[in-house]
Amino acid sequence: MRERTPLPPSIQNAPELGLGLELYYGAFCDLDSCRSFGWGPGPIPWTVIRQWADTYDIYGEQFDDLVYFIRAMDAAYLGYCKAKEKSSHGK
Repeated sequence: MRERTPLPPSIQNAPELGLGLELYYGAFCDLDSCRSFGWGPGPIPWTVIRQWADTYDIYGEQFDDLVYFIRAMDAAYLGYCKAKEKSSHGK
Protein backbone atom coordinates (compact mmCIF):
# COMPACT_ATOMS: atom_id res chain seq x y z
CA MET A 1 0.00 0.00 0.00
CA ARG A 2 1.18 3.50 -0.73
CA GLU A 3 0.72 5.06 2.69
CA ARG A 4 1.54 1.80 4.49
CA THR A 5 -1.79 1.90 6.25
CA PRO A 6 -3.62 -1.32 7.05
CA LEU A 7 -6.40 -2.51 4.79
CA PRO A 8 -9.94 -1.62 5.90
CA PRO A 9 -11.66 -4.36 7.95
CA SER A 10 -14.16 -5.01 5.13
CA ILE A 11 -11.26 -6.01 2.87
CA GLN A 12 -9.21 -7.76 5.55
CA ASN A 13 -12.20 -9.87 6.55
CA ALA A 14 -13.68 -10.36 3.08
CA PRO A 15 -15.21 -13.80 2.57
CA GLU A 16 -13.48 -16.22 0.25
CA LEU A 17 -15.41 -17.70 -2.64
CA GLY A 18 -15.62 -21.45 -2.81
CA LEU A 19 -13.99 -23.16 -5.75
CA GLY A 20 -16.10 -22.74 -8.88
CA LEU A 21 -18.25 -19.91 -7.56
CA GLU A 22 -16.30 -17.18 -9.35
CA LEU A 23 -18.47 -17.71 -12.43
CA TYR A 24 -21.63 -16.82 -10.54
CA TYR A 25 -20.13 -13.85 -8.72
CA GLY A 26 -18.73 -12.51 -12.01
CA ALA A 27 -22.14 -12.94 -13.63
CA PHE A 28 -23.79 -11.07 -10.76
CA CYS A 29 -21.33 -8.19 -11.15
CA ASP A 30 -21.97 -8.06 -14.90
CA LEU A 31 -25.76 -8.25 -14.51
CA ASP A 32 -25.97 -5.70 -11.71
CA SER A 33 -25.89 -2.94 -14.32
CA CYS A 34 -29.02 -4.36 -15.99
CA ARG A 35 -31.40 -3.79 -13.10
CA SER A 36 -34.02 -1.05 -13.28
CA PHE A 37 -34.09 1.85 -10.87
CA GLY A 38 -37.24 3.70 -9.90
CA TRP A 39 -37.78 4.38 -6.22
CA GLY A 40 -34.83 2.09 -5.67
CA PRO A 41 -33.05 -0.80 -7.32
CA GLY A 42 -35.22 -3.50 -8.84
CA PRO A 43 -34.37 -7.17 -9.28
CA ILE A 44 -32.17 -8.39 -12.10
CA PRO A 45 -34.55 -9.53 -14.86
CA TRP A 46 -34.58 -13.23 -15.79
CA THR A 47 -34.25 -12.27 -19.46
CA VAL A 48 -30.83 -10.71 -18.95
CA ILE A 49 -29.68 -13.75 -16.97
CA ARG A 50 -30.74 -15.89 -19.95
CA GLN A 51 -28.91 -13.59 -22.39
CA TRP A 52 -25.75 -13.70 -20.26
CA ALA A 53 -25.94 -17.49 -20.09
CA ASP A 54 -26.42 -17.75 -23.86
CA THR A 55 -23.38 -15.52 -24.42
CA TYR A 56 -21.22 -17.89 -22.35
CA ASP A 57 -22.84 -21.14 -23.54
CA ILE A 58 -24.30 -22.00 -20.16
CA TYR A 59 -27.21 -24.44 -20.39
CA GLY A 60 -28.99 -27.18 -18.48
CA GLU A 61 -28.10 -27.73 -14.85
CA GLN A 62 -25.42 -25.07 -14.91
CA PHE A 63 -28.01 -22.53 -16.09
CA ASP A 64 -30.32 -23.61 -13.26
CA ASP A 65 -27.45 -23.06 -10.82
CA LEU A 66 -26.72 -19.67 -12.38
CA VAL A 67 -30.32 -18.53 -11.88
CA TYR A 68 -30.32 -19.86 -8.31
CA PHE A 69 -27.12 -18.06 -7.33
CA ILE A 70 -27.99 -14.81 -9.11
CA ARG A 71 -31.41 -14.77 -7.42
CA ALA A 72 -29.83 -15.47 -4.00
CA MET A 73 -27.19 -12.73 -4.39
CA ASP A 74 -29.79 -10.34 -5.78
CA ALA A 75 -32.14 -10.92 -2.84
CA ALA A 76 -29.29 -10.28 -0.40
CA TYR A 77 -28.28 -7.13 -2.26
CA LEU A 78 -31.83 -5.78 -2.43
CA GLY A 79 -32.28 -6.53 1.28
CA TYR A 80 -29.08 -4.63 2.03
CA CYS A 81 -30.28 -1.65 -0.04
CA LYS A 82 -33.65 -1.64 1.72
CA ALA A 83 -32.04 -1.77 5.18
CA LYS A 84 -29.60 0.97 4.24
CA GLU A 85 -32.43 3.17 3.01
CA LYS A 86 -34.43 2.61 6.21
CA SER A 87 -31.45 3.46 8.41
CA SER A 88 -30.70 6.62 6.45
CA HIS A 89 -34.29 7.81 6.90
CA GLY A 90 -34.39 6.92 10.59
CA LYS A 91 -37.26 4.45 10.18
